Amino acid sequence: MGRRLETASTLTALAGFGIGVVVGAAALVSNFCALGGVADILFAKDWRRMRCWMLAAGIAVIGTQALDSAGILHVDHILLPYMLWLPCIIGGMLFGFGMAIAGGCINRALVRLGAGSLKSLVIVLVAGAVSALTLAGPLTPGADALARVGRLDLMVAPEALHRIFGMLPMLDAEMVRWVFTALIGGGLVYHALKDSWFRATRDQLVAGFVIGAMIPLAWLASDSTTAINFAAPLGSLFLIFSERAVPLFALAIVAGVPVGAFIAGLVTNNLALETFTDRGEIPRNLVGAALMGFGGTIALGCTFGQGLSGISLLSPNAMLTVAGIVFGCIWGIRYFEAGGVWSGLKLAVRTCV
Repeated sequence: MGRRLETASTLTALAGFGIGVVVGAAALVSNFCALGGVADILFAKDWRRMRCWMLAAGIAVIGTQALDSAGILHVDHILLPYMLWLPCIIGGMLFGFGMAIAGGCINRALVRLGAGSLKSLVIVLVAGAVSALTLAGPLTPGADALARVGRLDLMVAPEALHRIFGMLPMLDAEMVRWVFTALIGGGLVYHALKDSWFRATRDQLVAGFVIGAMIPLAWLASDSTTAINFAAPLGSLFLIFSERAVPLFALAIVAGVPVGAFIAGLVTNNLALETFTDRGEIPRNLVGAALMGFGGTIALGCTFGQGLSGISLLSPNAMLTVAGIVFGCIWGIRYFEAGGVWSGLKLAVRTCV
């Protein structure tokens, strides 16, 4: 049968599950959603949900780099010696477009699933199945070809800004680390907290701190092997009977998110059964889920996997993926307005320039 689970202790799996529960509960209470943040900006000039995401990202950067600098974490061994610039950009765009037409990213679907959405269950299953087909199936050759074409070997240092620039003469790697941590992590926190409207929104303010803190905690609990990611771990679940190792810690987080959302929904009386409202909604959500499964896998992460976890490592790959996700999300939103993919793309380009 060939079933092989990644070696992990019961304590580590329980820690992953607990982290997922916290993320799911915080996301439900605060309506934490990257798509919602972009849509709020486009339609209402309301930055609060985006500031919540930015606060989480900033806390993740500062916490992760502080622990790594202190020698408590050792994340260098998971940093790539190359950049996958093309898969990250294209995968990010596909993921962003997919989450726009599916009504949210994979984490959002897991949260909604916990709150009673059967529609989100379909999205999660389809995204996981397509991710599996990308990891080890008919989509694998295409993903591998894209990785070969869009690979830039660094050779001099692991793929992290402070490692790359720290190799330059007369520059100390630790000094460079903290310069980038201050600019990126500190900048995100400052930009989030400088808005009094956001500071007055207690649920989102607390959620930003809590979700951000879960990233370095996840690095710590997993012994610096993985933080929080959803696309590829879901795909690996479909490959549990293959020879491919299943990341038990990551799957424990995936399982914890809907449980946390359910608990929070129960406490706040925010549970409701949700199904597809019309037939036209079904194919759109299926396509969106498929794009998230494929895009999130080739880009090595989703809004959490690259957006929060990857950025916490000061990874250029993560930053390219986030840029792709944001543009793809805007494209997906404009697609609804324009009534077509290409006309939506034109509107998205105009929006960004």
